[in-house]
Amino acid sequence: MSEEKKISKKTLKIILGVCVGAVVALVVGFFAYIHVADTNTLGRKITIYGLDVSKLGVEDAKQKILTTFQDKKIVFKENGADVYSLTLKDLGYSLDENDLTTQLTELQKKREANRKIFAEQENVNISYKVNKDAEQEKSALTVDHFGDRERTSSTNASIQYDDAKKEFTITSEVQGDEIDESRLMSFVDQTLDADFTSALLDAEADITMGTECYQLPDVSADEKMQNKLTSLNDQLDKYRSTTVTYTFGESTEVLDSQTIDSWITIDGENIGIDQEAAKAYIQNLANTYNTIYVPRTFHTSYGNDVTISGNEYGFQIDQDGELAQLLEDLKSGTAVSRDPVYSIQGMQRNGTDDLAGSYIEVSLDNQHLWLYKDGALVTETDIVSGAPTKGRETYRGAWPIAYKASPFELSSEEYGYNVKVNYWMPFVYGQGLHDASWQSSFGGNRYKSGAGSHGCINLPEDQAALIYNTIDGGYPIIIY
Repeated sequence: MSEEKKISKKTLKIILGVCVGAVVALVVGFFAYIHVADTNTLGRKITIYGLDVSKLGVEDAKQKILTTFQDKKIVFKENGADVYSLTLKDLGYSLDENDLTTQLTELQKKREANRKIFAEQENVNISYKVNKDAEQEKSALTVDHFGDRERTSSTNASIQYDDAKKEFTITSEVQGDEIDESRLMSFVDQTLDADFTSALLDAEADITMGTECYQLPDVSADEKMQNKLTSLNDQLDKYRSTTVTYTFGESTEVLDSQTIDSWITIDGENIGIDQEAAKAYIQNLANTYNTIYVPRTFHTSYGNDVTISGNEYGFQIDQDGELAQLLEDLKSGTAVSRDPVYSIQGMQRNGTDDLAGSYIEVSLDNQHLWLYKDGALVTETDIVSGAPTKGRETYRGAWPIAYKASPFELSSEEYGYNVKVNYWMPFVYGQGLHDASWQSSFGGNRYKSGAGSHGCINLPEDQAALIYNTIDGGYPIIIY
């Protein structure tokens, strides 16, 4: 029994020795492993942006990070489908090696300084510097890489005239899906920059394409466009609410808003007036109301009508000047009332009647004169007119009295006279009305004899005075 006990103790000692040796060896091995794993490496249980770099030296860790980064897959998605994929290397992205070496070296030193026997898992997000090859990125992001499906262009907001509504309206811009390569590149850079901050070394990154990558409309329906719309419709309203009443004495012609509306022209965002239509309207006014330089039908004091062909009295509308004034009036949006713009203007008128009851009438055949004012006969008198010979006849026609002068000297080198008159009222080519104290009588056929004047109309002095004091320059005289 004692021998068996002795053996057992011996065996126990051996076993104990072996165990102690094994433990020592294990401890030595463990510390040797720690030493080897932590010396000249980043240490145990370490990931960088999720990538395991445990027990790798700076150079090996750097190469693993560089390769993982450049192999990262970038997947473009559009409308829920994958449309294009490539790697960061294809895209021209790379990490700066020198910067990465510096960051890893600093990390290794920091971990060596804080080495623990029992390491805990640690993920480190180190600083990084990304290099980009802009030309390679541009080449990798051309439109042809994103499929050949038909894409829709963006359309600009615009102001358009609505024929049904008879006003301008805004058509809003429409966003299309045509790719804008410069905007796409900018969007990719921004998306990846954001991705790198937390997922630098993930195996894949998705880029969802949308409006940020598409060509934008050049023009949007903004406040400026709304203001322009308001201005255009205001101008339309002004045109349509304008009326122009032309006054011809007591007679009027109304250019109504309906006619004006028919003249409005729309060319894109430009509002205009059909000037040919406006000119035609003014031409019609002129045809109706011009009274000068056209044969004049005159109702004489004897009750018959005569035609005056040499008609140089009356009104003439300045058609160019009237057009310019009318175009300005149409912009006003008001009820305009005025005379037309004249190039030649008589004394007064009532519609097409440019005498309106105030005129001097002379019958050469009957050697008689009448003075009317506002429809009433002021006076009538016999006269002596020019002798009925070449160069001395009184002109037949219609003119305005050019002016009045009192007294006045009448002279002629051709006929050799120089006489003073008290009342001088010229009408044309040196001929005029005046008193003639040298005449012994007036009327009859005296003008056919030596008593005839050199073209002037001789009057008794009292009649000359009455006429002179009744009329002013511009007063019409009709001689037939």
